[in-house]
Amino acid sequence: MVLICIVASYFVLAGFSASFASGSGFGNNYYSPFEGTELEQVRQLDQRYTILRSPLIYGGVAVSLGLGVLTMGVLLQGAKSLKKLPSRWLLLEAAFSLFAAVGYCVGIGIYLHAALSINSTDTCKTRERLYARKGLTWMNCQLAGTDGAAATFACLLVITYTASVVLAVRGYREQKRYKDSQEQHRNYSDVPEYVWSGTL
Repeated sequence: MVLICIVASYFVLAGFSASFASGSGFGNNYYSPFEGTELEQVRQLDQRYTILRSPLIYGGVAVSLGLGVLTMGVLLQGAKSLKKLPSRWLLLEAAFSLFAAVGYCVGIGIYLHAALSINSTDTCKTRERLYARKGLTWMNCQLAGTDGAAATFACLLVITYTASVVLAVRGYREQKRYKDSQEQHRNYSDVPEYVWSGTL
């Protein structure tokens, strides 16, 4: 969902430049409220704004896909009985989940800060005024709903990864207690018989 919201935000906010390069879309095949030099100005501003936001989509897609693939690998590898999982793997899973949670926290902060910084530029404000003249007030310099949705789903992932850390640590402790009890039982069984007969 984070990935979908990031990509959707990019295309929703691209405006007329979304299809300008291919010669189709808002600017040609569909109705446009802009004409002449005003249309060209809007297209240029859209392109500038899209270029400003391009690091957000590239960075967001890279982080989302990277952590998503790694998470799937961890889940597949850890889909075993607790008794069969190596202790080191549980610690590795806890470390990865902690890394992912911290990574998403940092990513949310960077993403929102960058989005708000871009929205405060002269390019965005000039673009907003041009769209507002035609009644297109939805193309403004406020934080987009898709950006907010991406941040919200990322926060849910942080909570999920944090819970995964807790579960992995708990599983490690339970596994350690189980192995300790098995070791004690084995030592108890290995006591020589004459020791027991002597005590009797």
